[in-house]
Amino acid sequence: MTINFEELLTNEQKISILQQRISQFAAEAWQHSLNRQTCEAVGDTEGMQSADNALTVLGAAITVHQEKLAEIEGT
Repeated sequence: MTINFEELLTNEQKISILQQRISQFAAEAWQHSLNRQTCEAVGDTEGMQSADNALTVLGAAITVHQEKLAEIEGT
């Protein structure tokens, strides 16, 4: 038995969740940006790469969530 989880939420609930998650991802990205700056200041290239990787993932997550939000708001 497969449950369609999307059907269990109203569009208003989905919009609220997406908006909250976008804000959370943005906050995390900002923190990683600060971490990257700190790593750069002390010459920690491994830390800089780690921050860059996290920023790439968070950027993709924000884009996916924004696209889904636009899709729902457009209906």
